[in-house]
Amino acid sequence: MYKHRGIIAAFLGVLLLLLPPAQFEYIWIPLFIAAIFLRIWARMHIGEHSRGSELSCPEIVKTGPYKFIKHPLYLSNFMAGTAFALFHAGFSLETLAFCAIYAIFLIYLAKKETDFIAASLQLATPRQLRCHPSRRGEFFKDQATWFWQIAMLLLIAMRKYYC
Repeated sequence: MYKHRGIIAAFLGVLLLLLPPAQFEYIWIPLFIAAIFLRIWARMHIGEHSRGSELSCPEIVKTGPYKFIKHPLYLSNFMAGTAFALFHAGFSLETLAFCAIYAIFLIYLAKKETDFIAASLQLATPRQLRCHPSRRGEFFKDQATWFWQIAMLLLIAMRKYYC
């Protein structure tokens, strides 16, 4: 499933667009800004490997957000997805359902990643794992994620205001 995570996330985004638009609510803005900052901070401490279709982890990163959060990129993705849902559908049961499904998907990916990394590094305690290979300064190589997040915001805005 890791290999197809982008396709699954895109499918969830399409499902989000099928929800009826709600009145504009501002609560999504600080959540989306926090997601962007967390993503940038995490990308400053992670390597290029996270853009691939296969898992790998030559070393453990214990700096930046990885000192506090096991999977900050997944958390930032959840925060951005929740912000998109709030922007489009507002506070609703549909938004709650979307966020729950997205959370389950990301938790599944994070668990699989943690298990894989613990096994590949032969660690006895995967609970303590905060892993990703480190190549500092490569956070701008995350263009695909930025592109799709901007595209999703534009699609939501067009759906909300022009349809």
